[in-house]
Amino acid sequence: MQILNPIPNEKSLDRIYSDYYKSWELIKFKKEVSDMKSKTFKGYLSEITAVASSGRFLDIGCATGEFMESAEKAGFDVYGVEISPFGILRCREKFGENKILGSRLKVGDFPSGFFDVVTLSDVIEHITTPLLFLEIVHNILKPNGILMIVTPNTSSWTRKIMRKKWLHYKEEHVCYYNATNITRLLSSYFNTINIKPAYKTLTINYINGVILAYLNKGLLKKITYFLDKFPCCMKFRDFRINIGEMIVLCRKK
Repeated sequence: MQILNPIPNEKSLDRIYSDYYKSWELIKFKKEVSDMKSKTFKGYLSEITAVASSGRFLDIGCATGEFMESAEKAGFDVYGVEISPFGILRCREKFGENKILGSRLKVGDFPSGFFDVVTLSDVIEHITTPLLFLEIVHNILKPNGILMIVTPNTSSWTRKIMRKKWLHYKEEHVCYYNATNITRLLSSYFNTINIKPAYKTLTINYINGVILAYLNKGLLKKITYFLDKFPCCMKFRDFRINIGEMIVLCRKK
């Protein structure tokens, strides 16, 4: 496992998360982002419904609620956990205040054995004490409950190509995993069902916009020049892309 050194304290992380999702709702990308995320989460949900088709569903790090919306449409009773004030506001508008925990998950926030499914999509890499966190998740899951994790994979092709410039190396990502060490981490509380590459639905227009806004230098600057030459009919077409993440499905011991 790779660990960020030094690990940022909670105050530093809270500052990062304070407006973490506002860019998703910029007029330029609002509908595009919503559509992409809905399609991405439908793909993740298909992995879950193969082993759990109903019950209480908790999305930890629920952002602005797109995964919860997909799960609710599939028949789950949905709950969320979020620490970004912007995300909390959006989710409470959508699902009601009693369905959204607006703080870090801790012991006692939910009853033991309350959930059939818990999801951690792009979350566990943010957790500074992952084993203690997984103990809490284990406690709130029912016997044989399902945990789904999506997280960057240090053995992925994107990490091997980009090395130190890997797009997932971020200040707020404190722990990094591959299939071997995440299986080992989970083994205290969960049996791993399978590990696969995780695919996100993205458009060329969105990828180009993100690079221009946040990563526009060196090789990536050349990529934006190339992407900008695509015809409009290609720029807004959906692509399922693995950008170096894995999806881990496991069952409570």
